Amino acid sequence: MPNRNVTTLAIFYAFIYMSIGTFSSYIGIYFTEVGLGNSEIGILTSIGAVVGLFAQPLWGILGDRAKTKNSILMICTFFASVTVWLIPWAGTLFVPLLLGMALFSLFQIAINPLSDAITLELSSKGIVRFSSVRTFGSVGYAIVSVAAGWLFTTHLNLIFLITSFIMLGCFLLSLGIPKVAGHQSSGKKVQLISIFKNKQLVLLYAYTLSLSIAMGFLFSFQAIYSKQQGISMEVIGIGLAIGSFTQFPFMIFFRQFYERFGIRNILLFSGFIHTLRWCLYAFALTPFTYLLSWMLHGGTYILFYMCLAEYVNSYVVKELKASGQMLNSVIQMSVGKIIGGMLGGVYAAQWGFQSAFLMLAIMGALSTIAFYWVSRRYRVFEQREPGNS
Repeated sequence: MPNRNVTTLAIFYAFIYMSIGTFSSYIGIYFTEVGLGNSEIGILTSIGAVVGLFAQPLWGILGDRAKTKNSILMICTFFASVTVWLIPWAGTLFVPLLLGMALFSLFQIAINPLSDAITLELSSKGIVRFSSVRTFGSVGYAIVSVAAGWLFTTHLNLIFLITSFIMLGCFLLSLGIPKVAGHQSSGKKVQLISIFKNKQLVLLYAYTLSLSIAMGFLFSFQAIYSKQQGISMEVIGIGLAIGSFTQFPFMIFFRQFYERFGIRNILLFSGFIHTLRWCLYAFALTPFTYLLSWMLHGGTYILFYMCLAEYVNSYVVKELKASGQMLNSVIQMSVGKIIGGMLGGVYAAQWGFQSAFLMLAIMGALSTIAFYWVSRRYRVFEQREPGNS
């Protein structure tokens, strides 16, 4: 049965990231087309992060305390496929749109970290390999990004039909994923706050947040800004696909990179790539530099995602593994997107997108330097990190 398990999870991950490529990458353009302003778009595209800030820790607790984590995953995938329809039904009214986005996000935000918690535990048992399965997520994202960039040029409303169909597929696939227990379903309960006793993880979260703010702004506004600079929807779709493909080597060979270089060196490299990307957006956004920016994407989000997922799976107690993965998502997506999307939208409305990307480049450089200094000064990754001898 191992081959069947790998196939099910590979297709499941492909579907998860196909839904992200369909919905998250283009919903900002949809809101622009229905006549909303940048500040309103910033709020709408960030409300999921606000919901996640409160809901993801609760989903994590439910996952850890349920008989199986899979049951919570099934609930989230099914209701995400239904609630996405609330957004087009809301029309152009801001408050109903906000409520629709919030309810859809309530279920959608839990899917990735729950899937990671389940797959990482299966990986630790030798049933599947997490990095390989996760690669199929980027394959799905790349495929749908190109197709969506072409399709949504003339049929933008199909965002909701395609997202709903894909999420329903995720629900059906989740029925076949091997069961993983919630380790607090019986016995003593472990409080979530105990995770923050790990000072290394707290440092990782602080550095992750500083760079995730920029990624939150990028995910909310890059398509809108790029269109303003004369970049076509087709090129935007190709860029998103390129970004997905550039993640492949980092996922496929992540274990080798992790053991050879360690978290600190991997994330310092990623901080440099983050900063370089924002400089391209700030100083020279053309179709060529747009595609170049997405060629650098493999060195940004996915490295933090994989390092945090691996670290939590290795060093957080088993009773809090689902909660730990949820916290990773809260830090990397929710809090970063709230600040980057909401406040970034307000800043861009006042001073423009170019100025916003320049500020993010400066912040990226300073946070990378700070992470290097703190980690060297206090030698926080030199005893337990795999990459250090």
